Amino acid sequence: MHDLTILKKFNVTLHPPNAPKIIEVIWSPPIFNWIKCNTDGYAANTTSVCGGIFRDKHAKFLLCFAENTKQGSAYHAELLGAMRANELASLYNWNCLWLECDSTLVVNAFKNHCLIPL
Repeated sequence: MHDLTILKKFNVTLHPPNAPKIIEVIWSPPIFNWIKCNTDGYAANTTSVCGGIFRDKHAKFLLCFAENTKQGSAYHAELLGAMRANELASLYNWNCLWLECDSTLVVNAFKNHCLIPL
């Protein structure tokens, strides 16, 4: 608010961009005996990170992770987040894992291993 007051004193007119389209997203719990992990990745400049959260059929929190992936692209961050989720599920013997992410490229990489960068 302080910055806005200063701008008004200098007769600066702001034209904020239009709000992005709002889409309602509803989280669905996994089926009986399954664990669901939602993952995401982010990259900007020379840093990238990934994270995920594991929940059971009652939406009860089980585990989460957040890591610096030290990769340059969002695709790498998203992919490493999904791979880390699989590693953690294996470590905890969660054999029925429902992995959910917002990257079509990552989903396609799991379907076709040739799409995974070296």
